[in-house]
Amino acid sequence: MPDTNLSKPSMLATEMRAHAGLFTEKTFDWDAFPASRGFPDLLRAQLRYVGAGGSPKTNDPSTMKAEHFTFSLVNQPVGKFAASHAHEVVEHFMVLQGVLTVGTVWGDEVVEVKLGPKDLLLNKSGRPHGFRNDGVEPVLMQITVGSGTPEMPVHVCHPKDKDLELARRFGAPNSDKVQAFSPESSDWRHRELAGQIVRYRDRRPVWEKAGFARMAYIGEGGAPAVSYSMDMIHLPRGVAIKPYVREVEDVYFVLGGTIIVGWEQDGEVIERRLGERDLLFNPAGRPHYFRNDGVSDAQFTMVIGSPAPHPVAFVAA
Repeated sequence: MPDTNLSKPSMLATEMRAHAGLFTEKTFDWDAFPASRGFPDLLRAQLRYVGAGGSPKTNDPSTMKAEHFTFSLVNQPVGKFAASHAHEVVEHFMVLQGVLTVGTVWGDEVVEVKLGPKDLLLNKSGRPHGFRNDGVEPVLMQITVGSGTPEMPVHVCHPKDKDLELARRFGAPNSDKVQAFSPESSDWRHRELAGQIVRYRDRRPVWEKAGFARMAYIGEGGAPAVSYSMDMIHLPRGVAIKPYVREVEDVYFVLGGTIIVGWEQDGEVIERRLGERDLLFNPAGRPHYFRNDGVSDAQFTMVIGSPAPHPVAFVAA
C-alpha cells in the first residue's frame, strides 16, 4: 500500500495555510451590515480577512480570529453612502481604488475630506463619521478596527429615522453646515483632522539598512497609534529579510507586486507566495521573514498589534 503520509502537509504548513487570506478565494458579502437592509442608498459589500470589523458576522468560518485589530475590505458603488456612526475604538480607512468622501461630525456641522488611493484617515474613538462615493468608479478601501471584538457601531444619522438627504450629508441640516477640509485652516476641527489624515504623496520613505523602505502610516511619523500601528513597506526586487520575531501579531497585506513569506519552527521552513490583495497573519512569537524574488518591486502594508511595538532590527538575508 502507498504511504499516504508522504502527501500530508506538515502541521506548520497547515497552520500557515490557515493564516493566509487569498483574495481570489474570498467572497464579498453584500449583506454584511444589517442596518443597511432595505436602504438601497446604503449598499456596500465587505470582504473579511481578520475578524468581522463593523459587521456582526463574527462566526464567519472563512475569517481568521482577530486579536488586537480586525482587517477587511469594503466595496462601495458610485453614489452610495454609509450613514454617520461612531465606534468605541479607533478605526482607519485606507483607499485602494477610487475617491472616498469621509464626513466627520461635530454636532450639526460636518467636515468632509476626500481620500485617494493609498490615503488613510484614522477615525478617533467616539467621533461620529460617515463616508460616501461621489466619484465615477467604485471605491475599494481597507478598514481596520482597533479591537479584536469591537462593539457594533452606534448610528447618529440613519435614514431609518432621518430624512434621506440629511443622512447623506451625515446629519448636516444644509450645505452651509458642511465644510471642505483644509490643512491650512486654523479651525480646531480641521487641525484635529489634519493629525488623523495620511496622504500617500506626502510620505517620506525611511530606508532600512536591510534594503527596503518603510513609510509610517499609524505610529511615529504618521497618525497617532492607539491600539495598533501600521507601516507601508516598499520592497525592491531581489531584497530578502532574515527571520524575526515580534511579541505581538503582525499582518502583511500586498498592495502591488508579489512577496514570499516564510515561517520557521524547529528547523522546518515553510514559504508562501502572496499576490496583490492577499494577506498573511503572522502570530506572536512566530519566526517569519519576507523577500521579493519577483520581476518588479512590491508594496505591502504591515499592521502590528501594538501602538508601540518593540523595534525590530531587520537584517538582510
